[in-house]
Amino acid sequence: MKGRMGIEIRRESAKRLMEAQLLRGTKPEKINGRTTSNMVPLTDADKTRINKELTNQLKNKKIKI
Repeated sequence: MKGRMGIEIRRESAKRLMEAQLLRGTKPEKINGRTTSNMVPLTDADKTRINKELTNQLKNKKIKI
């Protein structure tokens, strides 16, 4: 999808992914720049980054009129 609707869908999808990672406590492993199906634990830095991104996303959400 293009345009505003596509952007909103991607943002919602990313939000769900980050929330799921926080609940699971794992993320997909990357080897040589490729994502694998192996899951590795989230580091404290990962948790901080994800929480910050989710907080910023909530703050910056535009109100539709």
